[in-house]
Amino acid sequence: MLVFKSLIQADKLYLRDATAVFGHVFVGFLCLYLYCRILNRIKKVGMTAHLSPHGLLLKLSKVYAVRSGEERAITEVPKQVRKIAERLELNIFPNV
Repeated sequence: MLVFKSLIQADKLYLRDATAVFGHVFVGFLCLYLYCRILNRIKKVGMTAHLSPHGLLLKLSKVYAVRSGEERAITEVPKQVRKIAERLELNIFPNV
């Protein structure tokens, strides 16, 4: 439970309904699951000394997808972010 509380900051519950508590714990479980999947991908390529799941998500947050009507465009992907995504085999950016 300590990992759950510290990694995703789920230590305070101000919920009064059993369904709300269940929903909170379930969403927390999903967050922890995704965190572990990201961490395993980072470990697989040997980048744990340079990158954490939080750091990866922070770097990826610099890229935006913009939709205007039917058109969708992705903002410029920084070179460092593209290299990290390629090394982790994420395949989330179009090849331009």
